[in-house]
Amino acid sequence: MFKTPILILVYNRSEHLKKLLKILENINAQNIYVSFDGSKKDKNDIYKCNKVKEIINNIKWKCNLHKNYLNKNNGCKIGVSKGLNWFFSKVKAGIIIEDDCIPTNDFFTFCEWSLNKYKNDKKVAGITGNNFLKNKIFLKESFYYSKYAHCWGWATWRRTWKEYDKNIKFWMKFKSSKKWENFFDDEVEKKYWEKIFNGVANNSLDSWAYPWMLCIWKNQQMIITPKKNLVLNIGFKKGATHTDSNFHNFYYKVSILKKPYILPKITKINKNADEFVFKNHYRGKNYLWPNRIFYLMKYLFVDPISFYKKISKLI
Repeated sequence: MFKTPILILVYNRSEHLKKLLKILENINAQNIYVSFDGSKKDKNDIYKCNKVKEIINNIKWKCNLHKNYLNKNNGCKIGVSKGLNWFFSKVKAGIIIEDDCIPTNDFFTFCEWSLNKYKNDKKVAGITGNNFLKNKIFLKESFYYSKYAHCWGWATWRRTWKEYDKNIKFWMKFKSSKKWENFFDDEVEKKYWEKIFNGVANNSLDSWAYPWMLCIWKNQQMIITPKKNLVLNIGFKKGATHTDSNFHNFYYKVSILKKPYILPKITKINKNADEFVFKNHYRGKNYLWPNRIFYLMKYLFVDPISFYKKISKLI
């Protein structure tokens, strides 16, 4: 029996949801919260969303089920933000999973342990179930501290979420501060994230996750990151909101995380690990000129259909 509250963020992917619910049934999750962003105004989307609601209404195992159904489609930033605000108005700490993320049993154990151990440590903003190192950096410890808040299965506390500002109204002031100037060792990384947050601030990027990470950075906090990847993301395919191209390889296999956990000796961000993640997961230099032009040429050659879809959205 698993008692830590779990929020599932759902939309219109019924087959993904079935797989996730099977995992939750296997661990006998007792406190399930479901936040559903409303359907768009077309028949196909309404049909898909109704299938999701039907699956939720027919959960088989005994559990405390709480529902938050939004009346209209709000998009990623507003829809997810509303769901998380609702969740943390009900609970002091919990685990968050989107419907296309399939966690291992170790993910739940690790999150529960971390939530309890670090609940009063304000240097720690949350826990992720993701590891994007692909075993390229050796770690003796069971986890490391990162500045990156990966969200393919994660957990946090109400105390951290209350600092969240989806509109990052503080961005322009923060961008000009010494804190921001000294935050990065690499100028490329700094320029990449400025481009990202400028896009969020002017609403050209529909994201709740980037504001979440910036709020953590503003408050100089860290994310607990396991030495092994504990969540498989199955959402990278045709129909995905942001990543429907075969050009981007975001597959990270899951592994076992053994107990007892070995803690890092020093409570500080692992810069070597974060540098690897930036270069190999975010691939920031590909989004800055002049590298951008070579990246786009390669994209066009490898996956021309997805390339033209992406360009059409910009026109």
